[in-house]
Amino acid sequence: MRDQHLIYRSFSAARMTTYEGAVARAQLRAHPFELYRWNMRVSGAFLLPLHTCEVVIRNAVSEALAQQHGALWPWQEGFRASLPGGTARYNAREELRRVASNHTSTAAVIASLRFAFWQHLFTQRFDRTLWSKTLRHVLPGADPDMPGYLLRAQLHGYLEQVRQLRNRIAHHEPIFARDLALDLATIGRIVQMRCPHTERWMTRHESVTSWLEQRPA
Repeated sequence: MRDQHLIYRSFSAARMTTYEGAVARAQLRAHPFELYRWNMRVSGAFLLPLHTCEVVIRNAVSEALAQQHGALWPWQEGFRASLPGGTARYNAREELRRVASNHTSTAAVIASLRFAFWQHLFTQRFDRTLWSKTLRHVLPGADPDMPGYLLRAQLHGYLEQVRQLRNRIAHHEPIFARDLALDLATIGRIVQMRCPHTERWMTRHESVTSWLEQRPA
């Protein structure tokens, strides 16, 4: 009991209250620490799918940008000017300016831009200027029967779901209340749009599914 009290102190009572409440509401047989450990482990397991998803989608966007603006797109003023700035909730233009000014290669810029930057390029404002000519080329696994603007909108929604999951994991927040099987499926859909072979590789190597089967009961 003394060890438990000390551990609670180190994690904070406020944090553990979330898990105590979840265990009580669901009438689980598990101790709150079991749910806490499981939440940590399934969060860690999501790193492989999240890594795969983010890398393939930012490479897809970069490929589309290169087709439209050239390989040095981060330094093309025409592209930068097309990004929203000013009082926008997320200032993509300023982020690109800041990141590009600190690097000399496109690859380094790609690796340094936030997830929000890539998601933002799937907003409606880029339907005509970017995606009308590139979407099917960089996402060959996407539904061929879906109109391009709907596909772009669907992908933006998928990326928002992934961004929220990613942020909660990065900030060590609870994710046990989410539909994690749906989150994993959404990640798989995004990766499949870019490359079905990569999606199958990810599915073979991910361990989220195994941890979902071990959820405290």
